[in-house]
Amino acid sequence: MSSDILGFLNSSNIDGFLFVGDSICNSDMYYLSHFLAGDRFAILLQEKIIILVSSMEKGRAEKESCADEVHSTKDYHIMERLKSSGSPELAYPEVLKDFLLDHNIKRLGVAYSFPAGIFQPLSRHFDLKILESPARRARAKKSPQEIDSINSAQRACERAMQMAADLIASSKPQADILYRQGQPLTAEQVRQAIEISLLEEGCEAADTIVAGGVQAADPHARGTGPLPANSPIVIDIFPRSKTRRYYADMTRTFLRGEAPLEVKELYDAVLAAQEAGLKAIRSGVSGEEVHSVVCSVFQEMGYPQRDGCGFTHSTGHGVGLDVHEMPSLGEGGERLETSQVVTVEPGLYYPDIGGVRLEDLVVVRDGGCQNLTRFEKSLVL
Repeated sequence: MSSDILGFLNSSNIDGFLFVGDSICNSDMYYLSHFLAGDRFAILLQEKIIILVSSMEKGRAEKESCADEVHSTKDYHIMERLKSSGSPELAYPEVLKDFLLDHNIKRLGVAYSFPAGIFQPLSRHFDLKILESPARRARAKKSPQEIDSINSAQRACERAMQMAADLIASSKPQADILYRQGQPLTAEQVRQAIEISLLEEGCEAADTIVAGGVQAADPHARGTGPLPANSPIVIDIFPRSKTRRYYADMTRTFLRGEAPLEVKELYDAVLAAQEAGLKAIRSGVSGEEVHSVVCSVFQEMGYPQRDGCGFTHSTGHGVGLDVHEMPSLGEGGERLETSQVVTVEPGLYYPDIGGVRLEDLVVVRDGGCQNLTRFEKSLVL
């Protein structure tokens, strides 16, 4: 266990910290246990990492997890408790109670997301404190192995982006719509090509953005229907490795046809803002400072922030086991530390034009940043 987590337990004056959930949805649980399970289990943090799983999962957990101890709910008579209570939701807290007592717990920490249905019965037996998860901050700083996993996902991301760019480049503008092989080229077709490429690379992706024209004025619009000619198309891909579990993240904006002057100017402004943001990143600088640098570039180039248009989001975010995690590059953003992995993704959005966004993935270093993104930046295909 990291010294940061041990320090957290001591400074919080608790005997242990409990997680309950599944490690597919709860990345903190996967980070701590390296045990991937879709069914509910428990992790207790003390000087050791102790997990409590069903009897069916005990053998796998002993082989695959990094836990110091593995216990089974069978050891705490889960079946007898189920018979007597008639409900898993009544039996499981009783199992947890005895498990915690066996580990000398009196003062127990739980995360803000801890299940209320378990919190309430446990509160009758333990002094519970709701705290920020100790894994959340520990996860922000990446090991060399984690950075390698992110970099591997980024390479797959870039190959998928190239597939998308090639599809768009092979289309022909006709009456403000892109056509390919005599049919309109749609957002769905490009998204499918991206997802197939990622699957072939051992990655998965949900909610990939392929948004053209005015659809892209909403930064998180997935995009639907025929893609427009002579108008920006925002493609945002954030794949996760199915084996290593780490994400990558990248956005490019393309245009097929004739680029209007206002779109060229938007693209140039976003590119200048991103370059300034990348130069501002280094260990010791806050995410808020980086965001301020990016906002200043937009202000100086004639793109002030306004409600609903302009630069409407933060400059970036951490990437790891979640696609959005600490630290933040925005208002209130934390001090950056060496080996954190963050995105730099300024954008401009206008309802009558659409959107332009560029996003690179970088590692914070002492004197600057290491850009993991190799994909070129070019508007017109």
